[in-house]
Amino acid sequence: MSDNFCVILTCTIDVKGVAFMERSNIDDRFNDYYSALEMWLKATEADSIVFVENSGYDLSLFKELAAKYAHKSVEFISFDGQDFDRALGKGYGEMLALKRVFDSSKFLSEKGWFVKVNGRYFIPRFEEVAKVLATKPDIMCDLSKNLTWADSRVFGGVNKFFESHLFHELLKVNDTKGLYFEHALVAATLRGIADGLSWKLAPFVAIVGVSGTANEVYKRSRFKEFVKWMMYVVKKNLLAR
Repeated sequence: MSDNFCVILTCTIDVKGVAFMERSNIDDRFNDYYSALEMWLKATEADSIVFVENSGYDLSLFKELAAKYAHKSVEFISFDGQDFDRALGKGYGEMLALKRVFDSSKFLSEKGWFVKVNGRYFIPRFEEVAKVLATKPDIMCDLSKNLTWADSRVFGGVNKFFESHLFHELLKVNDTKGLYFEHALVAATLRGIADGLSWKLAPFVAIVGVSGTANEVYKRSRFKEFVKWMMYVVKKNLLAR
């Protein structure tokens, strides 16, 4: 199931004063990304990983870690992409990171499909995401709030979705003005569907990691996860009608 896509892990170790970022300590962020990458390297259903870091931080220790897992294919992309107005926020920086990946990643050009995950997060039941990507949808994401919000923590699709729809919307991201990555993703998704691209609902998956915006660990609750899973099942069944 993982043969047709790669996992893009977006990382910013030194946020350099970007707006609305509570978790800004470099050591904390380094440890977040390092721990998450180690979990991805140990996991199944994620054989091809693109690790993109957009603050120009030295990735030597990450590369040494990846070298211990010879059965995994990891492509590292590093550049200083923080030379933009700090008021634009982290979403704008993430857009630049994705643009760099789509412009230069060998893995991505070979695979054709991608799943983007924040590099501080790990998805324990990633096989559920892999199953959806195996059907080769043009777009995979979760839409909510009356189609005004898309969950940007885990989404994916075919490469052309980013190139033909998402990048155009991401250029409008401005966190200070309340125009978030999630707004760009939902706008690109709806425009893509209108243009004939296929869309699949992203499965509900629990997240392990720390929120950079709120500086809070994602707390796992079996009850809340069950409720969210049931909501996903209901939404999926309604879409099937």
